[in-house]
Amino acid sequence: MNRAGRFKVLCCLPAILVQGCASAPPDARQSSVQSIVISGVVIRNELPYPVTDVMIEVPATGGFAGCGTILPRTACSNAFQNVDYRANAALIRWKEHGQPQQSEEFTMQAPDSALPGSEFVVEVIVFAPGQAGARLAEANPEVLRNR
Repeated sequence: MNRAGRFKVLCCLPAILVQGCASAPPDARQSSVQSIVISGVVIRNELPYPVTDVMIEVPATGGFAGCGTILPRTACSNAFQNVDYRANAALIRWKEHGQPQQSEEFTMQAPDSALPGSEFVVEVIVFAPGQAGARLAEANPEVLRNR
């Protein structure tokens, strides 16, 4: 995929992911995060080699976001219009040396200190061979600048 094609994918897919996070009906567990908003996604590769086809998915809604190739110790990121976060379970899929990898489903929780209306990004990190995770991190406009 050429650079323009990757840019289009990065611009559109994060919005789909976060809309998927916001589409489930709230329950008691989610009521504390309803006022939290997601303003972007950052995917980091901490490995000394490239990873490919990195996707974070929300199985309950079919939402996803991803990057085709992330070089060693770099990241891709994208900002988008703020959307409400609903704490649906997610999972991460990627390839290392062409071999498929996948995390188990997990949920991300905002810090207890988060104030209503706080902005966060979904930060996905491939941190060791066969290991990846994600968390909600406070939004930082410099981090979300397209790379």
